[in-house]
Amino acid sequence: MLEHWTPAMQAEIARHNVGWGTGAFDFRNYLDASAIRFYLPYLALADRGMDQKICDIGSHWGVWPMTLRSLGYDVAMTEALQFYGDSFRRLFDRIAETGVTIYDFDPFAEGAKLPETFDFITVLAVLEHYPHSLKTFMRNAKVSLNRGGRLYLEVPNIAYWPKRLRLLMGRTPLVSIRDIFESETPFIGHHHEFTIAELRDLASLSDLSILQEYFYNYSPGPKNILKRLVRGTFSVQNEGREVIAVLCEDPKK
Repeated sequence: MLEHWTPAMQAEIARHNVGWGTGAFDFRNYLDASAIRFYLPYLALADRGMDQKICDIGSHWGVWPMTLRSLGYDVAMTEALQFYGDSFRRLFDRIAETGVTIYDFDPFAEGAKLPETFDFITVLAVLEHYPHSLKTFMRNAKVSLNRGGRLYLEVPNIAYWPKRLRLLMGRTPLVSIRDIFESETPFIGHHHEFTIAELRDLASLSDLSILQEYFYNYSPGPKNILKRLVRGTFSVQNEGREVIAVLCEDPKK
């Protein structure tokens, strides 16, 4: 994907989140570190073999679906393409060339429906970017599941220990007001981060059963050895780790 990455693409998405601007955010480092994030849902789907149709909702860079396609899976991804300009065309063309089906789809829109259904749907680092009720999103995701299908939801953990420490020092654990103020509307950064209790509530409110929970760190972390030690020590407890995820199924299907 990075072969097709350009400064113009980063500048385009940074209009609505200045924290993603060139010099402010290193997407290469982020994508390299995300390998663990992709490996865990892979383990969740691999136990049912290759004969599965998979969809990644809100895939953005397409790294995860392209990886699955290279392994031989039948894969689709979604993006709301109206939020992307010409600078992203080359990347989306490349994703399609690998055999990944791309659907122009807004999962938060009332009544939105994909043209096919899937055995395994992933939603990685998407829900925290939406400021309103997730009821419509969850309804749209559920109708996209085949009978016996599973839904993997991943979100940032607001109870991550470094964020707790920042709050104790009087600093917000969320996006700074400066980033929001300087960004164009709509702001597409994090509006709401989750605790594991909230993620469990989201599944329950959506009439989904949780099959497995995941807690993990993936960011490289600070170079300072003391800071790295403190972060690792306090992340021993599941509830203190950086990212949380749940694997769900619809018991009524």
